[in-house]
Amino acid sequence: MNLSKILFGLATMLALLSSSGSVYAAIAGRVQYVHGKVQLTTATGVTHAIRKGDAVNEGDTLISEPTASAQIRMEDGGMVAMRPDTRLKIDRFSFDGQQDGTERSFFSVVKGGFRAITGEIGKKNKANYRITTPATTIGIRGTDHETFVVTPDSAMATTTAVGTYNKVNLGETSMTTEKGTLLVLPNQMGFVGGADQMPRLQPINLSIFTATTQPGLQGGRDKREGKSESGREMRETATMDKDGMRDHAKVDKIGVHGTEKMERGGVEGTTTLSPSSNDSLQNTIPKTPEAQEQH
Repeated sequence: MNLSKILFGLATMLALLSSSGSVYAAIAGRVQYVHGKVQLTTATGVTHAIRKGDAVNEGDTLISEPTASAQIRMEDGGMVAMRPDTRLKIDRFSFDGQQDGTERSFFSVVKGGFRAITGEIGKKNKANYRITTPATTIGIRGTDHETFVVTPDSAMATTTAVGTYNKVNLGETSMTTEKGTLLVLPNQMGFVGGADQMPRLQPINLSIFTATTQPGLQGGRDKREGKSESGREMRETATMDKDGMRDHAKVDKIGVHGTEKMERGGVEGTTTLSPSSNDSLQNTIPKTPEAQEQH
């Protein structure tokens, strides 16, 4: 009987120590901006609407309504701008302030999309940052990129092919399925319809992203076939550092498709980031009367 009590006490103590030691690691980021209603569901099933300043933790799922959007500053200095009508989950996030090999930043998106500027995670160990969608796994190499998933039940599916769209503004991403891997370079867009298909470069989909008429850059490489294709130039949204890769770039204000323009604020000294859209070319974003901003 005494042995059982001792073992129980030790187990309780270990659980408490483990919990207290992982509080920092569990926090993935904080809400810097929210427009409209965005719901957060924790790993334990508790749901609430997010507000500016709220913590977003490992295991949380964020769901934005059709007229809502949000911006999150990650603990490693990265930025995530969530689009309307999106379901985004932070599968795993771990960062103790340095790159020691234990850091992780894993997301999954099953509907809608987001734009992200990567932070410290992924700079040294690229495999420690990835995005999973129903059709592909996206990896990065020091990047400003956008992911968008069109599902069969979405309104966009009537005019746009179902699948995952991946655009790179700066840096490089990879799209991997069971058929192979495609590298996507700046000013390009990759697309794949399903996990049983090979990702391909396509002209920029203007229903999802913003493009300009500037000359295109050399295309990405198809690792399976060793081919190259050309992509169309996208508007650059960042300044480059000496090595050609951005660490902490200045991002211009780009309107969220179908909602009003994001504003600077939330965390002092941070940049403003939002998903690009064709609306930003005219710099006019239609406002929805029923939507309310939270500051």
